[in-house]
Amino acid sequence: MGLSASQARYLTLTARKNNLEFEIQQTTQAKMLLAQQMDTEALLWSNGMNIQHLYYSKDGDGSSTQDMQRLSYQLVTASEEDGGLGMQVRDSYGRLVVSELPDPMPEGKTVKDYVVEPYCSQADYFENNLKTGNWTIQKMTRDGWTDQTIDGAEFIYTGVDSGDYAMANADYNAKVESLERKDKQFDMRIQQLSTEQKAIENEMDSVKKVIDKNIEETFKTFG
Repeated sequence: MGLSASQARYLTLTARKNNLEFEIQQTTQAKMLLAQQMDTEALLWSNGMNIQHLYYSKDGDGSSTQDMQRLSYQLVTASEEDGGLGMQVRDSYGRLVVSELPDPMPEGKTVKDYVVEPYCSQADYFENNLKTGNWTIQKMTRDGWTDQTIDGAEFIYTGVDSGDYAMANADYNAKVESLERKDKQFDMRIQQLSTEQKAIENEMDSVKKVIDKNIEETFKTFG
């Protein structure tokens, strides 16, 4: 191989080596981002394992959420004859929470006494407003309507929903399995690139020796 051809080959190998180094850096960075994503999924899984809901237990047995129903607006406000608690819900301004205004309007009541919440019948929405203090449950006592705190109610229990637990666990396992496959693919790609990089470095060393030899012989010829 002549001097010019050797130098051209060396430049080509150098360019390829630089490209490989860049691709290795990019793949390594992708692996790091993947690791961060795994940490995020682990955090989401942990949160999913600790989702606390409010449950109702008529007999005061809160040993298992599987045996209890979610506390709901319908359950709280339905009459006792209909299987409800016969209570009412008020917001932080003292207005009665309803899904729609009563028709006809009760005697002594006006529109200003109510707040219409179309989503109050959704368990999560109802629960969130109770937990944040936006809404308050009230029960009828000898002194009139009295606030019933969540912690002080004998019929309300806080627990993890077994369905949420299973769903969060299954979702986490599926995502981790997918991420681990990608991580192995990145490892294989980095190994391939590193092997090719080593081969190119070896060839560059060989070409460099040829170039040095050609230069030496040239100087001898004109020396």
